[in-house]
Amino acid sequence: MNLLDRHRRFWGGEPVKQPLMGVSREGSFFLQPFLTLGVSDGLLTPQTVPVPRSFIPYYENTLAGDPLDGDLFWVAKPPRAIPWMEAIIGCDVQVSRSSTTITARSPIQSFNLEAIDLVANPWLNLMNEFTTELAGYFGQRCPVGQTLMRGPSDMLAALMGQDFYVELVDHPQKIKTLAQQCTQIWIRVLQEQYERFPRFHGGYVAGTSGLWAPDKIAVYQEDIAGFISTSMYQNIFFECDAAIAAAFEYSLIHLHSASLHILGAVLDIPGLNAVNIVVDPTGPNLDVIIPDLRRIQQAGKALHLHGDLSEHEIELVNENLSPDGLCIWIVREENYESTHK
Repeated sequence: MNLLDRHRRFWGGEPVKQPLMGVSREGSFFLQPFLTLGVSDGLLTPQTVPVPRSFIPYYENTLAGDPLDGDLFWVAKPPRAIPWMEAIIGCDVQVSRSSTTITARSPIQSFNLEAIDLVANPWLNLMNEFTTELAGYFGQRCPVGQTLMRGPSDMLAALMGQDFYVELVDHPQKIKTLAQQCTQIWIRVLQEQYERFPRFHGGYVAGTSGLWAPDKIAVYQEDIAGFISTSMYQNIFFECDAAIAAAFEYSLIHLHSASLHILGAVLDIPGLNAVNIVVDPTGPNLDVIIPDLRRIQQAGKALHLHGDLSEHEIELVNENLSPDGLCIWIVREENYESTHK
């Protein structure tokens, strides 16, 4: 069975002898190329981001001639450090060299999501420029695909700041309307990207998961779900996530191990193919969430497990879960650091 067939089987939970497994060459230090290129602290705008071509040496160094990380693919994508979706809807973008992050902050001015013109949006245009540059430069040497795109709840929480949580309780219908507007923007942004992604071996590779599929993949997340109740998720954001899953042929939603209280609702999303679970170093630990991971497979969803997993934890996964529809993606921070010294 060749590698692409194993990836295809992953999405449908078809029988395989062993799960997909890889050790990512990327850690979480996504600011590194910006530091190398001399980006300063403070407000970052599309005009002050170095031109896409200036990032090519960083991408070449990361690729190192081979896109495979075990069974998974490294993907050239617009820089993950930029909070693209938050920026597109009007958040201020701030660089902090001391904390090695680029963050999205609620804008001082009022916002109007209905007034956003994606055709003229400078952040979306920059994202498209990165994708076009990478596709033209790498061709078929490696896949070019989706970068990190935070989901509707994350977008709204960044845009509204603490008001998000107040309005969630006091005016849930207002938040629901705004969340649906964010959802439509999210879908349109990824559709724009797919107009520029070249096919790779007849399909596409999701940039933040390393997974190949025969057709278009959406990878999205709801990190803020860890701070809201299950009923809030069901009443407001479930429809958003269902709309994203329905808009693309394949879909994978990202959750943290601390957000599994909404897992039951997530597993009810029609058309959702896979769930990514990040095992957080602050817990719950892997052994505690094994029953939840088993629930994902029993619900007919593929499981993409992600974290700095020990050999013992990998053995625990293999002993307790089926290899069918299972991917184990290990992230070792030291791998990234040694590659980019």
